[in-house]
Amino acid sequence: MRHALRYTVLWGMLILLVGNVQAAGTGTLSFSTNPRSPDLYLVDSTGQNLRRLVTDNINKKAPAWSPDGRFFAYVSNHDGDSDIYIMDVRNKTSRQLTNHPDTDLSPEWSPNGKWIAFVSNQTGDLDIYRIDVDGSNLMRLTKWGNNKYPAWSPDSQWIAFVSSRNEKQSLYIMNADGNRVRQLGEASFKWGGCTWSPDGTQIAFSDWDPEVEGINIFIVDTDGKNKHHLTREEAKDLLFDPKVPLAYRPTWSPDGHGIAYILEYLCVPKPEDPQKDRKIIFPLVPRGGVICIANALDKDREKLLLGTQAVATDLSPTWVPETFFSVSPQPQLLTTQWGEIKKE
Repeated sequence: MRHALRYTVLWGMLILLVGNVQAAGTGTLSFSTNPRSPDLYLVDSTGQNLRRLVTDNINKKAPAWSPDGRFFAYVSNHDGDSDIYIMDVRNKTSRQLTNHPDTDLSPEWSPNGKWIAFVSNQTGDLDIYRIDVDGSNLMRLTKWGNNKYPAWSPDSQWIAFVSSRNEKQSLYIMNADGNRVRQLGEASFKWGGCTWSPDGTQIAFSDWDPEVEGINIFIVDTDGKNKHHLTREEAKDLLFDPKVPLAYRPTWSPDGHGIAYILEYLCVPKPEDPQKDRKIIFPLVPRGGVICIANALDKDREKLLLGTQAVATDLSPTWVPETFFSVSPQPQLLTTQWGEIKKE
């Protein structure tokens, strides 16, 4: 028996933490929740105006917006395998961009509007591909190691990504055609992601933080210099089993003021012999967390400005282009602050 999709208030109220919200940028974030959900959610950077973007009955995750705000690319496995689709939010119509039996993930729309970069295991390893938005001119950009989390530079000429090569996972950049690959630094988190600053001079990414033996967000110049903390989340409950921080999936706001990311804490039992066993095993996939915004302009101000309580594991925060609101129907405003999507 099929049951109607039900929205149950489980996430509670949005929590605005101490800080000047305007200093962290303004704008709207979109995110997906439960992978079974057909819709996306929007919330502005002050934690207000939660809206549900009603589209069609296809499940969606990892949204990536076109520069004009009318379309977004997303991942769905509703036909049995993971493919990339494009949704026209004005007409609420969707078309399939990739169609093969392998797994396609992490679509990223280029700022010039011409291409979509994505990750696929068509050759066995994870590689980054580029395809025109009409589905033509598929190009494989990486041919060595496992490569994930493509992020376009503002001028669409470069792509930052995380790659596992020589038994080491690091942050790289390459030309939009896959040439001139250059390593920028370490990025030891398996599902951390990276994001380019709007002025093209810096990249934010998730990395192992030896100070807390967890994951924090760092920023580095595009020449690989001047790496520094964005977040300084610390481990908790050190007298018992510690809860280590996991800060991941950073996304830079279009005005350059703030970086949104996901934060969760993982409870890790202390090793029997701390001198010999310091390795922490992280889950293969995230377990859920909170969407947060940190100030990207002042590294000495590290207070979070927005926290959203989440119970789903498929959070993929992405900034929505301002032009979306002029070309798209008004999303449905929710009367409750937060709800969990359930299908019974």
